[in-house]
Amino acid sequence: MTGPGQTGRTEVLNKIFQKAGRMKTRSIARALVISLLSSPFLCPGAGAVTPDAGLPGAYLGFAGGARSAAMGRAFVAVADGADSVIWNPAGLGYLRPNTFSLTHVGTVEQTSLDTILYAQPFMRWGGFGLGYVRMDSGSLPLTDELNRKVGSFSDLQQTYMLSYGMPVYSAHSSKKLFQAVSAGATFKYSKQDLYNIGASGWGMDFGALARFRHNITAGIKLHNAVAPSLKYDTATDTFPRLITLGGAVSLLKNNLTLATDIEKTIGVEQQFRWSLGAEGVLWKMLKLRGGFDMKNKEFTLGLGYVFGRHEVSYAANSNDVGISNNIGLAYSFGGFPVTIQASPESFSPVGLRKSTTFRIEVKHPQRLYGWIVDIKNQDGAVVRTYRGSGTPPPELNWDGSTQKGMMVAAGNYIYTLRVTDAEGKKAETEPQVVRVEYGTPLDMLEMRTQ
Repeated sequence: MTGPGQTGRTEVLNKIFQKAGRMKTRSIARALVISLLSSPFLCPGAGAVTPDAGLPGAYLGFAGGARSAAMGRAFVAVADGADSVIWNPAGLGYLRPNTFSLTHVGTVEQTSLDTILYAQPFMRWGGFGLGYVRMDSGSLPLTDELNRKVGSFSDLQQTYMLSYGMPVYSAHSSKKLFQAVSAGATFKYSKQDLYNIGASGWGMDFGALARFRHNITAGIKLHNAVAPSLKYDTATDTFPRLITLGGAVSLLKNNLTLATDIEKTIGVEQQFRWSLGAEGVLWKMLKLRGGFDMKNKEFTLGLGYVFGRHEVSYAANSNDVGISNNIGLAYSFGGFPVTIQASPESFSPVGLRKSTTFRIEVKHPQRLYGWIVDIKNQDGAVVRTYRGSGTPPPELNWDGSTQKGMMVAAGNYIYTLRVTDAEGKKAETEPQVVRVEYGTPLDMLEMRTQ
């Protein structure tokens, strides 16, 4: 076994040789290498080995939920919910609501991969996530030159993750092409126990996610920007650095999502590898997914069943080794979707557009206690407040007047909606801008055409 990052495993081989002195070194090495490479998580596609197959940390490329697996792992620009911890921590900057997910992957071999993720929003300050990934090879046989079993060993790899993502830019206007940007980072601690020999190290990933008009997103992730190094007694395995660029678009009123990623391992001679994914929504409860992962030579299919705010997902990944089955559960709680949007975003109390309408949408399965809409000037002072009990109306009209009935000065005004449910839980929208202008009717006509 040669290539970058293999010195640590060579040390393990040597120690196995010492512990099994009666066996021929050549036979043991062959048994260990074949056993390790039989795992699709370490070397997918036995007939088409990729240049970085079997490198340290390769199993992390298969972690995450069944949704991402079914979409060909083209997920860097889609990253949302708890899966952001794995695919792009910048997705935590847009997190709503709390999400807990469990995923189990089984293969034709004994190898299993389990992922546990949790994501917690901090509203305007982004969100953080926790993750745990565990790959267990099960009991792998050691055989002699006559293919007789003389022992067994196991390979257990684990990674603990702590992520944070936050919004760094918002256009505050739906008319601008460039809508928002978020950035994030993941700290991870990885460890491996191979034939009772352990090693561990820590590293970091970085990511960014941009949102554009027309439901287009673009993402970038630098995997192992700070590369974990698994330190054995006399050698070290270092995780390879990878860069992934992704793009996605949502169509048909967000009922169809198309995504693509391109990836390259830094320091390894290879071309960019691409992956494609698609997700369609039927009847708001059934999700159909499919994709192709060029890196691992895999076709992927899957589906998801949505009940309330939760989802059960399944994915099947087919390659030269066989079919792996992914089963996952995403459980969402706390918070609830709340939106408010001013239309038009610019108006004049003396022009053609004399007022703006705030369109409000709140999705909550239970009774609401109350709501507040605050409109503030650029100094942060509240100039107008609307409030009420129960569910807010679908529309509110503002003509530019203050709470005392006087007209506000020309300028930008920031508005937010805050909703409280019967249990006292609150949800608040991101600050957005509406502009008040005074001018001639011709000025307002020009503003209308912008």
